[in-house]
Amino acid sequence: MYRGDVLFLRRYAWRIGLAAVIIVIAAVSMAPTSGTVLDLRASGIEVEPSGETATVAPSSSATFVPGTSVLSTADHHDPAVARRVAADRAWLRAGTIPGERTEYADMAERALLDLRALTSDSGALMAAPVSSWRYVWPRDASFAIAAFAVTGHHDDAADVFGFLAGVAPEDGRWEARYRTDGSGPPDDRPQQLDGAGWVLWALWTFLRSEPDDDLAADVIDTMREAAVDSADAIVDSLDEDGLPEVSSDYWEKSESEVTLGVAAPLASGLHAAIALAPELGVDDTAWRAASARLDAALHERFGSHGYPRTLPDGGADAAVTFLAPPFAPPASAVRDAVVSAEEALRVPNGGHRPGEAWTKDVGVAWTPETGLLALALAGQGERDHAERLLTFLDTYRTPHGSLPEKVDSSAEPASVAPLAWTSSLVLLTLTELTDGLPVVPIPR
Repeated sequence: MYRGDVLFLRRYAWRIGLAAVIIVIAAVSMAPTSGTVLDLRASGIEVEPSGETATVAPSSSATFVPGTSVLSTADHHDPAVARRVAADRAWLRAGTIPGERTEYADMAERALLDLRALTSDSGALMAAPVSSWRYVWPRDASFAIAAFAVTGHHDDAADVFGFLAGVAPEDGRWEARYRTDGSGPPDDRPQQLDGAGWVLWALWTFLRSEPDDDLAADVIDTMREAAVDSADAIVDSLDEDGLPEVSSDYWEKSESEVTLGVAAPLASGLHAAIALAPELGVDDTAWRAASARLDAALHERFGSHGYPRTLPDGGADAAVTFLAPPFAPPASAVRDAVVSAEEALRVPNGGHRPGEAWTKDVGVAWTPETGLLALALAGQGERDHAERLLTFLDTYRTPHGSLPEKVDSSAEPASVAPLAWTSSLVLLTLTELTDGLPVVPIPR
């Protein structure tokens, strides 16, 4: 039996009962132990007294000073270290820690601190602090904006909007990722059309999270052009059948068919744009017409097959969560599809792969997909199932408490950490469970 399985069962035993634990232990002990084992390339991110960041090695014996991103090995006689410690703690106090009175409080606190550390003064939010992840994905940045906003850190969210506005494409078609200095994409990776939807959802969520009036007005001014261009790009992307053109999505692969991972975020983005139209000062007639077409095509064509990744039978995909709260109001057909996907995508270690059509390292769990499923389950009232997935994410954090990108087949945290997208999803899920999240309305 894997060490990670033991930790998970110890933590979860009080919920499922001793008899059930014994059964699960027996089942897991008989499971095959072969599979993909991956390195953990970083265990966390520290902030030095100068404000510069550095990765924390998995082998480091240092720990974080409680409530900070400062390591215990820092010179605590240095006034700059003391200021950094005080600043981190004051920042946490200025907002809320979702799940503060639950067993997930430590995970939430570290997720908040990690998001802060991953965000530069310019608002550039790295996906993770290692090599190919040291770029800004509009998708990841949008989720971080939402997480900052619903935890009361509106200034940080506004900073990220400032960066996005600086790199926003004139045609509304966002690149997959951008350099943190704002100089454009680092390579020729295909554009990801879903970015237009995510940026609009993030803007709507921010403005519904009760920011200061002056800050809200500043963000609207900053993002108005990018928001309008993004909504127009969604309209222009729709084919005669009402679905968007083929585009890469969160799988980061070239596609030959339209995916749910593009269609669903674009639908939510158009809903958000229509709700924002009065604040943006625009006529939303074209947006409404396109939204009606996209909604009909999405639910008639994808919905008639149980919301697969591609039509007609592309298998279950974590992207079905993009149709659930907080991205859209609850619907019974979507709820059923989310529950079915959670079961279909579950791997032996308890986490989830991106989709049934995902054939690489099928025994490896991806934490963003597990987080997405937790968020969707929480938004549809499935608290026990959402907490089961939160417990998985909590159990397999790195030695320094950060959320990794993956959990490998040996049930160990793997790849890079902290991952901004997973950190954001944990914070959003905990907020949903405690206070509820604003849900993008269907246009009337």
